[in-house]
Amino acid sequence: MDLQHIHSQRVAFTPAHVQLACDGVYLALPLTRSSIGIWSLQDISCKPLDLVGHSKILTALALGNLSVPKQLVSAAEDYVIIWNIQQARKQFEKGEKIKGRVIGTTLGYVQYCAFSPNDTLVAVCTGFDIVILQSTRENKVAVLEGHNGTVTAAEFCPHYSSTLVSISDDRTFKVWNLEDLTLVYQSPILTASPFLSVAMNIHEPRVAIGAADGVIRVFDLTDGNGFRCLHQLDVGKIITKEKDAKFMAQNEVKKGPVTISSRPTWKQADRNSSATELPDNTEDSVETGSSVLCLYYTYVQQDILGRQASTISRDLPFLSNKTSSISDLLTTSPMLMVGTTAGLLKVNARTLDLCSYIDFQDPMDCEDSLNKDTKVLNAAGTVIFGQGADDKMWCIVGSPFQNIVHVLKWSQPINKLVNQAPASQSAGNQTSGLQSTNDLTDIEGRMSALEPPSRAGSTQKHLEITVLSKSALLDDSPLRADMTPKPKDTKDKTPRDFVTPSKKGSILDKQPLTFKTKIKSSGYSTAPRTTMFKPQTNISAKPKTFAKSSARQTRSAREYPVQGSPPINLSTKLEVAERPTAVNAITVSDGGQNLACALANKSALVFNVPLSQKGSSAYTGHNHIVTCVDWSHTGSRLLTSSDDKTARVWVKGQADPVMTFDRMVKNTAIMESQINNKDNKAYSKEVHFGQFYFMDKFILLCVGNQLLMYKYHIDTTKNDIQRYLPQSKYKLVQEWSMESQQVSAMSAINSFLSYIVLCACSNKSIEVIDMNTGQRVRKMTEVHSRPVHAICQNEGSQFVSHPSNAYDLFASAAAGDCIKLWDLRTNRCVRRYEGHLNRVHPCGLSFSPCGRFIATGSEDKCTYIFDMRSGTYLHKLQGHTDVVSDVTFHPSNPQLYTASLDGHLNIYTNR
Repeated sequence: MDLQHIHSQRVAFTPAHVQLACDGVYLALPLTRSSIGIWSLQDISCKPLDLVGHSKILTALALGNLSVPKQLVSAAEDYVIIWNIQQARKQFEKGEKIKGRVIGTTLGYVQYCAFSPNDTLVAVCTGFDIVILQSTRENKVAVLEGHNGTVTAAEFCPHYSSTLVSISDDRTFKVWNLEDLTLVYQSPILTASPFLSVAMNIHEPRVAIGAADGVIRVFDLTDGNGFRCLHQLDVGKIITKEKDAKFMAQNEVKKGPVTISSRPTWKQADRNSSATELPDNTEDSVETGSSVLCLYYTYVQQDILGRQASTISRDLPFLSNKTSSISDLLTTSPMLMVGTTAGLLKVNARTLDLCSYIDFQDPMDCEDSLNKDTKVLNAAGTVIFGQGADDKMWCIVGSPFQNIVHVLKWSQPINKLVNQAPASQSAGNQTSGLQSTNDLTDIEGRMSALEPPSRAGSTQKHLEITVLSKSALLDDSPLRADMTPKPKDTKDKTPRDFVTPSKKGSILDKQPLTFKTKIKSSGYSTAPRTTMFKPQTNISAKPKTFAKSSARQTRSAREYPVQGSPPINLSTKLEVAERPTAVNAITVSDGGQNLACALANKSALVFNVPLSQKGSSAYTGHNHIVTCVDWSHTGSRLLTSSDDKTARVWVKGQADPVMTFDRMVKNTAIMESQINNKDNKAYSKEVHFGQFYFMDKFILLCVGNQLLMYKYHIDTTKNDIQRYLPQSKYKLVQEWSMESQQVSAMSAINSFLSYIVLCACSNKSIEVIDMNTGQRVRKMTEVHSRPVHAICQNEGSQFVSHPSNAYDLFASAAAGDCIKLWDLRTNRCVRRYEGHLNRVHPCGLSFSPCGRFIATGSEDKCTYIFDMRSGTYLHKLQGHTDVVSDVTFHPSNPQLYTASLDGHLNIYTNR
């Protein structure tokens, strides 16, 4: 275990309702009922520095933010005193009497104290009010009143030194401006339980507030954002989940047969309860709650991960982190330390993913014991955190029933654990027997999408998956499959010789009526007359494409403005049909010339860009709603997927599809007996997703829980006589069956060669497939609380370039959950985006070509644009009258296209 028990200190009274002080260097505790003891954490066994100045019981202690001079404020019902620790130590060494500076007198029962960022002000929470005092002399600056309950805590914002946030038992928080002495914001009642703890994020202007019901809420303090709630974390559910996983791990191996029943759970309760055995330590366990007693944000000393910085300089030397906004996403994330009555939690501050959980009922290693005994705390009455200069984290836990304070320490740097997979993922893999997200040793030799060793013969302990792979195609790779049509036989057939009949009934009846290939007449030798009309036969296979002329492509082929503002101004509104028709998906071609829409009226609609109602073309032929549309890389073909269990490929100039996917293996069979064989059955489930892949060489389809990869050949030759025969051919290359009921989302890059394909499954997992080897190389479990309905990779466009590690980012979304940004190399979530409303409908999302923004639809009839670096939405775009179902960016211009379920298309620009 990383957490060690360092020391146990007996205090004068129960520390359950006393604010203790620790900053990673010093520890301040009530040594007696009215005196203070200060220990140095470098050697906590030494005698403490004793500070005497109060005549009543101590209620609050707090250390200053500055290291020199290091100040301590102590509060009781008689005085509020400021102590200079360095000066007090010198006075103690000289044998002089240690004196403090009184800054407040008879303020009442003090619940909490806090220093300002520069240690010039002290906020004292007493009763229903907050008293602001100067730290240099006894002067009351202001009294902040307005709470209807006891003020439990107050903290200064490190980004705005004059901003103070206070929380209270009245279940509200208030934001004060001490420079103007005004109330900036007052929240409504947010919960049924009182607020207990508050913490400020040092890296971003955010505040985290913990309540007695175990829920943590993170609010944005940035000017102009309305102090909106960014994230919400239920600590009680996490603790319950971790305890259940622990219980299942302890009882994984059971004696006797396993009973599998199809009865409902309420009928199985009696039998299961009698058969289930409780753990051996159930009698000694203590029922603890999940009240959030303390919150603390760690600070990160290392800005950029050295491994990712070296990767960029090695792959693309001319692209560095300094020139890309992606560098901010790859920095080491701070941690949010959570102290509850049941245990300690280490949470990623940017993604709110659980990194580790320490249960107080589990035994802890004792550092100060010679025989390495263990310690069990059972429960906590008060918790305080402190981060030292060596990046080590200290935790002070006060017993709720005894006069004892326990000193705990993490053996490793606290921010070193940020690259580990979330604890819920690893725990889920252990209990279910699935492949771990980090343990890939059994297939490392077959993973071509992974980074190769740096030197020949050298080995790597951990290989990373990347979208831009340096490995060549394997000899037996599925991506080497090709479908080349057989050339037509153009040899001249020699006419059969004339056979003289010898008798009646000879082969003369089977010979032609002429003796030669042509019948000569007198008209053949004269000059031909002018041809008045000549029908065109055997039309060549060169149809018109969706792409525009080369001159228009040249005008639009300019670089995308990387540092431009997001498109937020509504410029155009269109209706896709005369009657309201739901738009399920939209996509823009790679060249930006056309926009395709998947409609619920069994058709696909294509617009020319810039959009106009007259320049649209409808493609009908499906027998059910069209769920997905995708452009080829050249922009000449369109792939549509439908719930009628088919997928079709279209080209411009033809009303009928040039190819229809309706069978598993191929469509080259002609005879009915060959079509209905067992090896080439029709699709049994809907084709939810379809996409061109590997720069139009293959087509990927998702049918049920299967991912199918086809090679194909498009033949647009028209043959009016044999229209029933398929001219275009396809054949199955390989199929993958997922361990779930359905593939809920799929993503693959087609604009450049990449081996990686992402598949989201209905069991709340994401599987990563290496198409070069044809193997599943990673499985990410419990990525969301519900099945993922959208996956989007940071593909960029042909009009902008990014560092190589930028293409390893992808986003996922689920109904009832947030949007998460993942780093494929490090296998971790790097950002979390909340604020939009998505509970039922699958709302799409899209990356901007510049790689700075993420746009998503919402059920509140708005479109949200998130800043990828900050994790909060920048703009809330209005203009729709129904749920915004899908969004997409233009590849070359700063334009955003949005579609809604009532059949409207909106275009937003940055002008």
